Amino acid sequence: MDHMDDDIMTMFIEDTREHLGDIEACLMDMERDGEEIDEEVVNKVFRAAHSIKGGAGFLNLQNTRDLGHKLENVLHMIRSREIAPDTRVINILLGGFDRLRTLVELGPPGDAEDISGLLAELSGLAVEHLPEEKKADLARTVDIALPNGRTIFTEDRLSLEQAVAGGKLLYLVEYDLIHDVHARKKTPLDIFSAMEASGLILDCRMDLAAVGDLDAPPTNSIPLYVLFSTIVEPDVASYLFALDERRITPIHVETLLADAPPPAPDATPQAGADHAAAPAAGPATAPAAGPAAGPAEEAGGRFGPLALVMEDGVARLTTGPDQEADLSGADLAAALSACLTRGIGVRLDLSPGTEPGLDGLVALVSAARSFAARGLSLAHAGEVPAGLSAQAARAGFTARALAEAGVDGRLFGMS
Repeated sequence: MDHMDDDIMTMFIEDTREHLGDIEACLMDMERDGEEIDEEVVNKVFRAAHSIKGGAGFLNLQNTRDLGHKLENVLHMIRSREIAPDTRVINILLGGFDRLRTLVELGPPGDAEDISGLLAELSGLAVEHLPEEKKADLARTVDIALPNGRTIFTEDRLSLEQAVAGGKLLYLVEYDLIHDVHARKKTPLDIFSAMEASGLILDCRMDLAAVGDLDAPPTNSIPLYVLFSTIVEPDVASYLFALDERRITPIHVETLLADAPPPAPDATPQAGADHAAAPAAGPATAPAAGPAAGPAEEAGGRFGPLALVMEDGVARLTTGPDQEADLSGADLAAALSACLTRGIGVRLDLSPGTEPGLDGLVALVSAARSFAARGLSLAHAGEVPAGLSAQAARAGFTARALAEAGVDGRLFGMS
């Protein structure tokens, strides 16, 4: 996320500041009320932790997500009256939210912070107040799958039980990033915000691997999966999400929890763990150059604004240093396919103002997967164009989603 577009990250930071603006006062009120909790106050604090956790998960801010999740678990137990918010509990929560604020302000560098002690303290607090038969649920996980059996999320049992408490229902919702989000001039965070008005988002992930590679027919869809808890019944869920009912899968949590086997020792499942990633992408920046290249050895032709030139067995795709190119997916895919057919690596020499559309970003993801599968280099000759990295961030691309697709995030200015 080195060059992450300010729009999404700034929105997340501003939303967090709003959520945490009076959090200390709310926690003090909770301590004053003790066991006679004010549900409105507790729900407000819970929502703050939950919203921050969700945004951080999408943006791949792992420390922020993990801390928000632990705070959320404890707060759920307070509002269900399993934990009384005494002075000790409130002090732990105050420290947790203070650290959460710091991590959000740090952004991606916050993942280098050591928060293991705080996470252990919050986990210990939850375990301390759980019945014996529930204490293992913090470590036990359950797979959430599509009707075809493909696992999309892996969640801990305690979070699933909390999600459906009070008669709530759980859905696995599939948005299309292209048609359901960007065609409506929204960002993924806009979608999440609208959903949170009628329920809770447990998890989300973008499936960039679904775009395939250059050997497959072009795709015009990028799945964005959301695990969502709400009181809304199935017969009106499609109206709530403005989606075809075929893209809304009800999750029967009781059945899942009853069928889930005990965890394997030391197992640490990850969301979408069964999803086979493509081979790791090649370097995102060009390898150190050998002897200086001579004159162009072979003209490669033009593909829209792109010129393809062969230099010492490596293809260079360039828009020209001063040209601000509106790079289409068709042109980019055609140029990169030509290089792939010849079995040669590519250096992208794009002007700083180059701004691919969403189809161009999809073409670059597909190409990265194809080049990596064949052991060929696909890299930028120099800096990643600011327009490219900004478009990728605006589209909702994250280092996490790219990594799950087997693509090096540095190709899009993310790491």
